[in-house]
Amino acid sequence: MSSRLREMAAGLGVPGAAEVQVCGATAGNEAYDYWHFLSNAHKDIFHTSIITAEAALTTNRNDVLLLTPENHSLASALTWDLNMSHFIGMYGSARQNMRSRIGMSADFSPMLTMSGYGNTLQNLYFMHGRGSATNLIAMTDTGGRNSYHNCHWNNQDGIAMDEAGYDMLYLNNNELYFKDCIFGTDGATMTDGTLVKFGKNIDPPRAVFENCVFMFQSDATDPTFIDIEGSIGRCWLVFKGCTFLNAGTAVAVGIDGTGLTGQCNMYFDSNCSFTGITNICSDGPDAYIHMPVTCTVAAILTNLHTTYPDTT
Repeated sequence: MSSRLREMAAGLGVPGAAEVQVCGATAGNEAYDYWHFLSNAHKDIFHTSIITAEAALTTNRNDVLLLTPENHSLASALTWDLNMSHFIGMYGSARQNMRSRIGMSADFSPMLTMSGYGNTLQNLYFMHGRGSATNLIAMTDTGGRNSYHNCHWNNQDGIAMDEAGYDMLYLNNNELYFKDCIFGTDGATMTDGTLVKFGKNIDPPRAVFENCVFMFQSDATDPTFIDIEGSIGRCWLVFKGCTFLNAGTAVAVGIDGTGLTGQCNMYFDSNCSFTGITNICSDGPDAYIHMPVTCTVAAILTNLHTTYPDTT
């Protein structure tokens, strides 16, 4: 394998990369042609299918899959069942609509299942949905200990977002880390469902979100940014410098806190903000949402949200 590929992986935050695979999409595109030519002496490391490329990695070895900056498409669901293997887009520090992007050419849910642990996804743009009410989940994480850096999940399917069962991300395990990620868009209206749901199928979630944006444009009062399943068990969720933005009709609550209890708590620092909500959470579960300000109108308007504050 080319030492340049290892150097590239190290520069993207994967020190000590073992084997590095490359996935291109369409012959004739500049990125595809360049990496296909560079990989010609190592024909076994260049692929045109993400599913085939993932299968070529060796689990537990710190292998890396680099995705060219092109339009890639999945004809069936992708299951990342590897451990300590990394999926990285060949793109810069853009926060939205990165060119290393993945769409769907058929209907299936979830689009991506992260069933392995200790993996990193970085610089990737997931274009979820294609006009079907069955495309309810973009990604589920059942593996745990996975990290997501500078990824964008775009809920561009307005038909699926009419459904109460729409959970763009469904997180079912612990020790997850999201940094500089964007969840959603204001480019399609959302009538129901949630952007990020925390489940209880594997282990109760423990997760950190840093400098992330949660975004939708609602045309009803039902959508939520976050949903906590009931009877979820012991968990904690930390949000540092995160923005929760609804550009449409004010929703009833930003957080469905059904599962919040004395064992399950959410922590927001003073750099978090909410816009386009009537309340952060309903009475009762809101006792388990912790914010470092006194809940007065002035403090909330100054430190937490700009519109529709929950002053209770």
